[in-house]
Amino acid sequence: MQTEHPPNQATRTKVTWFVLGAATGALVTFLIVGATIPSPRANIAGLSTAPASGNEVILPDPQPFLPKVSTRPQNTMGDANAKVIIVEYSDFNCGFCRRFYQETFPRLVNEYVNTGKVRLSFKHYPFLRPSSVWKAHAAECAATQGRFWDYHGKLFSTEIGGDDEASVKQALASLADELSLNRELFTACLNDSAVQQQVINDAQEGRRLGVSGTPSFLVNGRPLVGAQPFEAFRALIEEELTKAPSR
Repeated sequence: MQTEHPPNQATRTKVTWFVLGAATGALVTFLIVGATIPSPRANIAGLSTAPASGNEVILPDPQPFLPKVSTRPQNTMGDANAKVIIVEYSDFNCGFCRRFYQETFPRLVNEYVNTGKVRLSFKHYPFLRPSSVWKAHAAECAATQGRFWDYHGKLFSTEIGGDDEASVKQALASLADELSLNRELFTACLNDSAVQQQVINDAQEGRRLGVSGTPSFLVNGRPLVGAQPFEAFRALIEEELTKAPSR
């Protein structure tokens, strides 16, 4: 078991920032499995973060630090000039993440993303099971073919259980076939360590910001934790729309 060192002041600030956000949410349905990102097989916590991608965005934050979140265009939807940016940290094995996808995500997209008010970016925080990493990796492979959001929907709508790597990856490839993705490119991508590193980078970034479970959100840098109802997002979004300058 990896030994955790006592957090420094910056880390304590970040963790407190997310904890305070959780405390203000009504009836937070927040699943925590441990306090870190475990997995000798995934080895997320122990790998270094890659250099900035050039798609960084500085999110405004009411607390005394500014989180730097790296976004990827293929995992992001909405108008680049939207006044509100929502970043989601999620695990495809997370039941609460699935609930958000089924109940809240469609309304956010229809009422705020499609109307140009919100830009939504998805980040990976695969900490529940070894297959969480494989699913996240597969979603990134779909992203390389321009189909991230379609594959994201497939993963949240399809039961793929177990932790046998070969069988899970076969099921993931079958989902790619359902979307008519290039099977050869997809399979090669599943074996590409550079693509898996993108997943690892997301998880490390979330951990630095104090994320410890899924789903966790930043709404213009303000934390919202758990499978919150649409009304909780609307309240934060509307507040941000009234004060955010045009981008």
